[in-house]
Parts: sequence; structure tokens; C-alpha cells
Amino acid sequence: MVKSFLDLFVLDLLDDGPKHGYEIMRELKTRTGARIGAGTLYPLLYELEERKLVAGEWNSPNRRSRRVYKITEPGAKYKRSGFKGIDLLVRSSNSESTV
Repeated sequence: MVKSFLDLFVLDLLDDGPKHGYEIMRELKTRTGARIGAGTLYPLLYELEERKLVAGEWNSPNRRSRRVYKITEPGAKYKRSGFKGIDLLVRSSNSESTV
């Protein structure tokens, strides 16, 4: 279930501020309980970047370089639209089950 909406989860995390890949993996585990590996996350981040939903930038504090990702305005719109669609689906499903 988590992987079905992984793009929305990642965009939601980035809405809190820029993060590097390991930070995203750690927060996803904390928030969803699902362990998302690098082999799943990084291809998704590259895809989101190609679609202009996130922007990545190399950051080199004092150690090795890390790519830090932040949500873009189109990414924020996509996230809002995606969560709105999920909300409508859940509401529709709940109203049908109470009939």
C-alpha cells in the first residue's frame, strides 16, 4: 500500500523542508512503518526530478557530497491533487459501505 502512494509520501516529507535520500528513507520508516530501500527511493527521486516535481541540488557540507531534494511548486500542486483524490476515494468508499 505504501509503495502505491510513495511519490505522494515523499512529496509530503519534502513539503516540511529539503532532505537528502537517507533522511527521506528514515522518515518514511518512522511515519509509515515501511522500510523503503535505496533501490526503490532513488529511481523515484530521479523520476520526480525529471517530472519537475522536485529539485535536487548537490550539497557538500564538510564531508562527502549529498544530493538534497526539495519540492517544487508543481510538486506541491501534484501532492495536493493526489491527496485530494485519495480523500474523495476514501469518502466515497465509506459512504457506500454505510448504505
